[in-house]
This record gives sequence, structure tokens and C-alpha cells, in this order.
Amino acid sequence: MEYILETHGLTKIYGQKAAAKNVDLHMKEGQIYGLIGRNGAGKTTVMRMISGLARPTSGSYSLFGKTGPEMRKMLKNVGVLIEHPGLYPKLSAYENLKIKCIGMGVKPDGVVEELLRTVGLENTDRKKGAASYSLGMRQRLGIALALVGDPKMIVLDEPINGLDPQGIAEVREMRIEGGV
Repeated sequence: MEYILETHGLTKIYGQKAAAKNVDLHMKEGQIYGLIGRNGAGKTTVMRMISGLARPTSGSYSLFGKTGPEMRKMLKNVGVLIEHPGLYPKLSAYENLKIKCIGMGVKPDGVVEELLRTVGLENTDRKKGAASYSLGMRQRLGIALALVGDPKMIVLDEPINGLDPQGIAEVREMRIEGGV
């Protein structure tokens, strides 16, 4: 069985502190996985490494069966929301998504509207900048940004952070085609 993600002894050390140590993961396509641990246990560090946002100090990992330079090419198939969504604060949800689509070579026509519907932001004012959004709205927009390009794997760090009870239920019920 080929895994979409495998890690072997993945370790990240900052100074004298091991943020993540000897992490071994084997994730199959179509499954949902969660990293559970106390604050400071290294969950976000692991997510940053497997998303290509941080380099491991030691150990290795593969995405979609690829390693090295071939794996780097596969990162376009990974949607990521780690910590705070990178938003253009003066632009609306629609405009933020349109820019991400263009940057990824995705034609935004229809895609932006579908993503806004998926995350429950379809009725957001197109003139209202993201800086004025609630924490929950920014989180929903961050999830939508992670979904641009229909990634094969989605890495979400605390995706329900800032959502109200209804929003939490909606995210848990969300059906994302092609995502993990």
C-alpha cells in the first residue's frame, strides 16, 4: 500500500530544544488524521515540515511516494492552513480567493463562488475587507484558501479555532472532494 505521506524519524531542533523528535507517520489517501498532544508538543512543527514550510533537522518524509526534488513538485497538491491565514486585510474574501487562484494557475470563474459556499462565506460583502472579519470568518477564509487548486492532501492546524458552535459543526460536516 502506497501512502500519501510517510515520515521516518522526522526531527526538528531549534537551538538545544527538540520541537519534534523521531516522528513516524504513515497516512493513507482518503483518511482523516489528527495530531493530538499538549501545547508545545510539536504538532505544528510536524505540520510545518510536511507542508514544506520548515526543513527537518534529521529524518525524512515522502509525499505521494516521492522524495527529494520530485517531492518538492508534489507540494502543489498540499493545501495548508497553519496558525493564521495569510490574508490581504483590505481585500474581501472573494478577492483574496481570486488572487490565490490566479497565483496557482486556477481559473477563478465559478471556483471562488464554490469555495465561498463550501466554507459558508457565500453571503459575505464583496466590499468588506478581511481585516474587519471576525476570527471565525477569517478562519473559514483560511480553509477556503487551503482548498484552492483541489489539493490531494490538506493540512489544517486547529481549523475550528475561533468558530462558534454552529461553525464547528459545519466544518466537521464539510465534504471536501479530494482532500484528506
